[in-house]
Amino acid sequence: MANKKMDPVALIRKEIESLEHKLEQLRDRLMADAHKAMDKAKAQAERARDKLKAEQQKLNELQKKAKASMDAKIHKQVERAHGTVEAAKELELDARALMIMAKEQLSDLKGDYLRAKALAKAAQDAAKNFDKTSKVPVKKAPAKKTAAKKTPVKKAAVKKAPAKSATPKKAPAKKAAAPKASPTS
Repeated sequence: MANKKMDPVALIRKEIESLEHKLEQLRDRLMADAHKAMDKAKAQAERARDKLKAEQQKLNELQKKAKASMDAKIHKQVERAHGTVEAAKELELDARALMIMAKEQLSDLKGDYLRAKALAKAAQDAAKNFDKTSKVPVKKAPAKKTAAKKTPVKKAAVKKAPAKSATPKKAPAKKAAAPKASPTS
């Protein structure tokens, strides 16, 4: 009976051992699950870290490309601006050259105008002198003696006209027209 009396204690011990063994197994299983979960979390964290690095690298590359393209765009804009400045400088130089040429033409035109004015004045003076010389003999000459007196007047007028027109260059053409007009009138 003693066995039977010990049996409940032994049974309790056995049951305690059995429970301890189950507890140990459960703890081992939980520890194994925890290790698996931890390994899985580590793997996930590593993948996330790798993905993050890859994304950061892509971002850096995109930023470099963007900067390079911006630099290229800015470079193109700078080149265009330089081209525009060069074109503006050329236009300024062309404008200055045109201005100088215009000034020269203007001074030439002024000179031509002054010469033409001087020639016109000389032609006017020559015409007045011709009119004076041609009118004076006509007034003194009688009306009946037209053939003998008119020829010396023409010769005298022709001789005087070239003498006065020696200073201006273009006066002979105008004076030649003037003597022809006055004898007929």
